[in-house]
Amino acid sequence: MKFSAKSPKVNERGAVLLVGLIMVLLIAIVSLAAIRGTGLQEGMAGNMRDRNIAFQAAESALRQGESVVMQAALPLFNGKDGLHFDLNKTPADSVVSFTDEKWADETNWVKKITSDLTWVASEPVYIVEELNSDIGKEAAISGSGIDQESLSFETVPYRASARGVGASTDTVVILQSYLKRIPD
Repeated sequence: MKFSAKSPKVNERGAVLLVGLIMVLLIAIVSLAAIRGTGLQEGMAGNMRDRNIAFQAAESALRQGESVVMQAALPLFNGKDGLHFDLNKTPADSVVSFTDEKWADETNWVKKITSDLTWVASEPVYIVEELNSDIGKEAAISGSGIDQESLSFETVPYRASARGVGASTDTVVILQSYLKRIPD
């Protein structure tokens, strides 16, 4: 028997090493994609939480604004403390076109609610409008479930609008509701 003097290493060409490196590269790519996806999902969850906080703040202000209309004796709608008479006269006066500065103007436009919401960037505010003009009544009919037949001569429609801010000042929610009331 003759043994060959050739070493068995001569026949190996490094294919296993190449396959191993490709597998490590693939695992690294999958790991990086998973890390990026997790970060994106965490950001989306944070944004949803912030929007939910803003929504709850706006809803609490909206309920307080609605309670103004539901009380036995109505206050005077004189343009102060968030009580206005028909802001639909011009598009610039509509709450939809309010700027951040107008929503922050507590002396002339809005009413800030007192709450213990400590996680919001600013306190929620509301505006209640008495929509007694023809333009206001048309807005109440087109913007809500109030039908034309139920708005009799003595029925007065109201619109409550509220603005809530989340933990970030960039997250803002504006809610509106329409109410009708038959004067005593």
